[in-house]
Amino acid sequence: MSLSNENIALYRKLQEHLDKMPLGFPSTKSGSDIKLLRRLFTSKEAEIAMYLKFGWNRDLEPLETIYKRAKETEISKEELEQILDKMVQKGLLMFKREVEKKYYGNALLMIGMFEFQVNKLTREFIEDFHDYFGNNWLGEVIKVKGAQLRVIPVEQSIESEHIISNYDDVIKLLETTDGPYMVTNCICRQIKDILEQPCKATSRREVCLAFGFAAELYIEQGWGRAISKEEVLEILRKNQEEGLVIQPDNSQNLTVICSCCSCCCEGLSKIKLLPNPGNLTITNFYADVESDLCSGCGTCVEICPMEAITLIDDISSIQQKRCIGCGNCVAKCPSEAIKLYKRERQFIPYPTMDDLYDKIMERKLNLKKKF
Repeated sequence: MSLSNENIALYRKLQEHLDKMPLGFPSTKSGSDIKLLRRLFTSKEAEIAMYLKFGWNRDLEPLETIYKRAKETEISKEELEQILDKMVQKGLLMFKREVEKKYYGNALLMIGMFEFQVNKLTREFIEDFHDYFGNNWLGEVIKVKGAQLRVIPVEQSIESEHIISNYDDVIKLLETTDGPYMVTNCICRQIKDILEQPCKATSRREVCLAFGFAAELYIEQGWGRAISKEEVLEILRKNQEEGLVIQPDNSQNLTVICSCCSCCCEGLSKIKLLPNPGNLTITNFYADVESDLCSGCGTCVEICPMEAITLIDDISSIQQKRCIGCGNCVAKCPSEAIKLYKRERQFIPYPTMDDLYDKIMERKLNLKKKF
């Protein structure tokens, strides 16, 4: 269906508005940006979205504030609420509820609108998303150093004598995490199922976890189900047994944990194609081989998600620029020939994701000043 010049202008304004977010919505010469926005937003929703600001948790705004800003549309408060609630259901907005008060904000493409399409994917959305994601969006994330997830080692890879921070220990992280707790299907693996390219690492789909306000959003919208902390631990145990990469969000106030593989994960699968994934990933560890203990069985070669390990003269060798410190090779090595070591530079996650986005926005503005 062809677009009128008026509609093209509307979606261009929406793209420019969303591009003001920390991880924005950059334009493309191919038009894939407009095509994806049309797939997600009706023209009315596009108009309303331009009255919203970006928010993760702290900066979400109450309905009353948004209504005052949108008064020029002559829309009633009740109709505005209905439209916003529909946009939340469609996975276009961030949302939280405190008592009986609703708060809304524009969502990032990732973490945000993409993940919120869980259980309602279509081939058309997948095609439009992939056209845009690889075209420009991922490049901007790398440019502003916008890593929202980080890699922490699987439990079995951590030796008792390791002095490991609480932020790199998934069990200690969970001890300080408030409920509710939620599990949902992995959207990346759902995409691969639709494309008839099922995951090579696991047959399970309920592997992605959320906590606090993020869990409440998923539970309220029916995108995931509430679980106990004990169930969280059991899911994580299975994820680690299957060699998935544990990636919590890059904050001390945990809201999500992804369990990823490089055959399905939109992030890891793209980073894997680059020569130096270890330098582009937020991680505090790297693996190395004690050659005297290595039996040359090749288990580590098969389990490594980044293809960082090769056999040279029947001895495992790890390319450090490719190692992301997930610890799966350590946990699976039958000869105990591989160990994790602390990187010289240690990353401390941001206090909250809001603080992370503040920092990304600062980098983004500084880059604009240079050009």
